[in-house]
Amino acid sequence: MKIKHSCIDFFLSFLLVVLLGLTVPTTVGASSPEVFEAIPAARVISLTGFTRPRVEMTLVSEESAMCINVHADIGDTIGADGLFADLDPKFIKLEIAQLKADTERLKSDVHYYHKEAGRYIKLVKKNTAAQSELDLHIRNLKSAESLLRSLQLKLNVDQEHLRRYTLRAPVGWKVVKRYIEPGEWVTKGEKVAELGNFKILLVPYALTVKELEKINKMEGKVTLDLPDIDKSVEAKLERISPDFDPETRKIDVGFEISSGDFKFRGGLRTELKIEMPDQGGSVIVPESAMVKAYDDRFLVRPDGVRVKVLVLGKTKDGKVRVSSRAVKAGEQFLLKP
Repeated sequence: MKIKHSCIDFFLSFLLVVLLGLTVPTTVGASSPEVFEAIPAARVISLTGFTRPRVEMTLVSEESAMCINVHADIGDTIGADGLFADLDPKFIKLEIAQLKADTERLKSDVHYYHKEAGRYIKLVKKNTAAQSELDLHIRNLKSAESLLRSLQLKLNVDQEHLRRYTLRAPVGWKVVKRYIEPGEWVTKGEKVAELGNFKILLVPYALTVKELEKINKMEGKVTLDLPDIDKSVEAKLERISPDFDPETRKIDVGFEISSGDFKFRGGLRTELKIEMPDQGGSVIVPESAMVKAYDDRFLVRPDGVRVKVLVLGKTKDGKVRVSSRAVKAGEQFLLKP
């Protein structure tokens, strides 16, 4: 009978607790297991390019004459005077001398006709000379003045031609190729040299749209490795082609190198490394989350379900890169199953 009274007492006590809104004490269980989120893995894409001058140009002769002197050879830097070569100006100088002599003679004629015209104007006013004679002297004056202006214009043209008998190039640029030698006849429009501005280097690359977006997120600033000389250098995105190559389906871009502790020249091999999301969908997980069963590796979901994964290798910070169709970035797994 004591047992029956005990049951009745327990039932009454429980009913009182419910009616009064009190809570029934419960036993605290074990803490929840630690979980983590799988993060997407990245792969490093390495692209190779070669340095070249920031700007290149072809130096062309504007006159036809014999080359008498070349001031810079291949690899030389154009000096402060900008001289590259001299053409023989003998004939143009003779023509200029002839024009100067004709100009002086015409100046004398203009002076004479001007005096004569002034004298006949006075005579005509006094009715001691005919108007036709005055008109003749004025006509001679106008003709001499017109011819003088024509000669002066031609003299200016020849002096400009004489200036171009000295072939000049941009100061500080370097000679890449040289096509003429002293004693050689140079024809108007003929190439005489190839020049490059090596003060700033340009490195062309071909990037996909995704790779270009990644570079733009970095504000166009990258680090280029120079493996042949064991150096690295900072570069910035300088040129972006608005078109793309239909064969490679990539966009041509150019990175500019403006400073560095090495000799600037073309042909230096550079490597551009871009960290991109893995297209295969692999993820990064802690090594402690891996469960080994025989030769297989598993991740364990919070509900206890095991997911088989393929281990692709370790990262620099000691984590593991794995791949599985059943594992997506952002999913949770037990940290220490």
